Amino acid sequence: MSGVNAVLFVKDLARAVAFYRDALALQLKTSDEHHAHFVIGSFDLIVHQVPKPVADGISAVSPPRRRADGTIRLDFPVPDIATARARAKQLGGAIDEQPPPWAGSAQDFFLAVDPEGNVLGVRAV
Repeated sequence: MSGVNAVLFVKDLARAVAFYRDALALQLKTSDEHHAHFVIGSFDLIVHQVPKPVADGISAVSPPRRRADGTIRLDFPVPDIATARARAKQLGGAIDEQPPPWAGSAQDFFLAVDPEGNVLGVRAV
């Protein structure tokens, strides 16, 4: 681990891994049937499969319903917003077409949602 990390619990690990790897171009360091370890600079994101009995009680809809009431939002740099937006849509997520109204001059920042409804931010690098 690089130091600071976050753990994101998901119902469908394979789908979440595909989204974070392919839509956001995150570097997948390791993975197994229970979790995936992504490295973003000096930050580690661990995507963890919730146990089946818990996952069975979680409903995931398509398109995903945004869970915007969380207390933490992870923001990710992406090489190209248009490419990330297209891949996110193919993988069951979405990246907004317009920056949020409160973004002000940050016109390269967009809110997004992963396939399970987790809200995140993306910005062009």
